[in-house]
Amino acid sequence: MEFKDNLRYLRKVNKMSQDELADKLGYKSFTTVQKWEDGTAFPRVSTLNRMAEIFDIDVDHLLNVNIRASQVAVPILGEVKAGYDLYANEDIYGFEYCDNREYGPGEYYYLKVKGDSMIDERIGEGDIVYVRKQNYLDNKDMGVFLLDNNEVTIKRAIFNKNSITLKAANPAYPDRRYDLDEVKILGKVLHNKVLF
Repeated sequence: MEFKDNLRYLRKVNKMSQDELADKLGYKSFTTVQKWEDGTAFPRVSTLNRMAEIFDIDVDHLLNVNIRASQVAVPILGEVKAGYDLYANEDIYGFEYCDNREYGPGEYYYLKVKGDSMIDERIGEGDIVYVRKQNYLDNKDMGVFLLDNNEVTIKRAIFNKNSITLKAANPAYPDRRYDLDEVKILGKVLHNKVLF
């Protein structure tokens, strides 16, 4: 059974102390969580179900799958504006883990989001977006775009015959239209995560 190692791993990945997890589960002290993690005690089924909800994982995976081994470390590359006017920056901020099922052939990375132009897509300031590096998109895909060789933004792509419209998900930001040769597609946004 993988439970004790999975619990420790999930708690640390989510930057949660033993005290914080105990509190979320209705315990007065961290000692119960400590006992679960060292293997000297085991939680009730109702507690396991609540734990699975907290970590957004299936109970069976929590108990029987080596979660750490099924994860891939993906670099967080700088920041991208969910808006306009932020210059491209490729500093590595760190790494985030994703499930092996989300990692296939090709190159993947996370970008940290700055701004609120994609808020109606539930992508907000401080989130990270998971991106597959590619230079093409289908109509209405969400992508990462390089404008004028120095401005990076996340938007939905609406393709016209000889142009592309970058569409925000916040009515405060107008759509922007470009000739196809004025925009470089850096990748497709697959999903986002909220960093704790």
